[in-house]
Amino acid sequence: MKFNHVTLAMALITSMAVTPTVMAKEGYLQGADSAKSQKHGKGNGQYQHHKGKRVSNSDVDFSNCREIAGGIAVQKDALTSLVPADIKVNSLSDMGFVFEGSDNLGMLIIRSLQCEVIQVTDAKGRVFTDENVAFAHVGTPINTSNLPATTFNNDGTNGADFNIYALSYQTSSPAYYGAMKRMGMEAAMFNENIINAQVDTTPGTCDVAQLSVSVPGSHDYSFSIFGEVVEATAECHPGGANFVANWWSVDRKKRVSALSNLVTDQTFTETAGPNVFVVAKPGTTMSELIGEAPSAFTGFSGSGYLPSGGIGNVDMVAEALGKLPR
Repeated sequence: MKFNHVTLAMALITSMAVTPTVMAKEGYLQGADSAKSQKHGKGNGQYQHHKGKRVSNSDVDFSNCREIAGGIAVQKDALTSLVPADIKVNSLSDMGFVFEGSDNLGMLIIRSLQCEVIQVTDAKGRVFTDENVAFAHVGTPINTSNLPATTFNNDGTNGADFNIYALSYQTSSPAYYGAMKRMGMEAAMFNENIINAQVDTTPGTCDVAQLSVSVPGSHDYSFSIFGEVVEATAECHPGGANFVANWWSVDRKKRVSALSNLVTDQTFTETAGPNVFVVAKPGTTMSELIGEAPSAFTGFSGSGYLPSGGIGNVDMVAEALGKLPR
C-alpha cells in the first residue's frame, strides 16, 4: 500500500511534534526531583485529590532540542486495544486520508528528542534543572471531544493542532519524570539510558547528519532509530512554525492528564530523510505493531530543532485535569 508522503506529512506533521517549556524561579535546585517533593504541590495554583492521592501541575521549559519524529501506519484495532475504552483512536480516514482500507488504519507516532537543558517548576515554586537529557515518545492521534480542556488550545476546549495519546513517554531527566508522576501520567517512565546522538557528516554545511537513537530496556516500547537525517542544529535553524500539541493519558481510575504544549519557532523538515528506520525490540508490543524488521516512516517524518528562546517561558504545563465525564 502506498501513501502520499508529502500530503500526509502536511496534515500530521504536528500531531507528533510536541515540545515544552517553563516558568523559571530564582534559586533553582540542580538534579533529581525527589520523591518527597512529589507529595506536595498546587501546580499553577491548583491541586486535586483522588482518593487520598494528590496530583498537581508543573511548568516545564525545554532549551535547544533536536528531534526526530514520524508516523507509521498500523492496524487501528491494534492501537485501540492499547488505549482506555473511553478513548477513540483516529483512523487515517478520520484524519482526512480516505482510500480503500483507510478506515482500518491508524498512525503510530514515534518521537525522540535530545535537549541541552530542561527546567521544571513544581506547584510550590521549586525549580529543578537537568542538562543534556533525552526523551522518547510513542503514541497515536485521538479524538479529544470527551476530554477536559487543557491550558494550551485554540478554541477554549481542546482545539490543539495535534492530540496524541501517550502509549509510552520516557525520559532520562529526573526533573521531567517527577513532573509526569505528579500529574498522574500513566505511561511515564524514567530511563536514564536513552541515547539520541547526531554526527555531522558534512561539516560546514546544513545538509545531513547521521542519527542514532537507542531506547533500551525490558519493556514494551524499547526501540531504536538510525539513518541519515536532515541536519537539525542551532546553526541550521532558519526559523520555523508555532503550534499547539498535547500528549494525553488516562489512568485506571479514569483520571485524565495531559502534557499541554505551546511550541514556538520550531524548524521541522518536510522529511527526516529517505534512509531513516525504526527497529522495535523483538517480542514487544511495539514489534507487534510495526514488525521486527527495520521500518521506514510510512506516514510522515521530520528532523527538527527547537531553540531556547531563553529559560523562563511557560511552553508546557504538565496538567492533572480531573476525571473523564460520565
